[in-house]
Amino acid sequence: MLTGAGLMYVMRKSLAFAGSFFLLGTMIVFFGVHTVAGERGMLARPQLERKIMLAEEQLALLEKHQTFLSHRIGLMHKGGVDADILAETARAELGLYAPNDVIVSIDLSDLKF
Repeated sequence: MLTGAGLMYVMRKSLAFAGSFFLLGTMIVFFGVHTVAGERGMLARPQLERKIMLAEEQLALLEKHQTFLSHRIGLMHKGGVDADILAETARAELGLYAPNDVIVSIDLSDLKF
């Protein structure tokens, strides 16, 4: 038969075991829920893949726009300035157009290269 001290020891040991079991179970449930339904969990994966695809498309457009602008800058920096680019830039910046010129304005921010 257990005395008072022995009974307290057994109760403390069983409470420690139950507490550690509860803590471990809580951690497993916490990480399990976040793995499945968290911000980056399995259920959010299709939405994340769609965001990645949109970002890659935007990156490709920006790279094409950069190539276009690099080409235009290259035409202005090579030994001498390309006469057509110089005339186009001067007319656009200074607003110097001949009376018979047709002006077509293109917003490059909406343009998809």
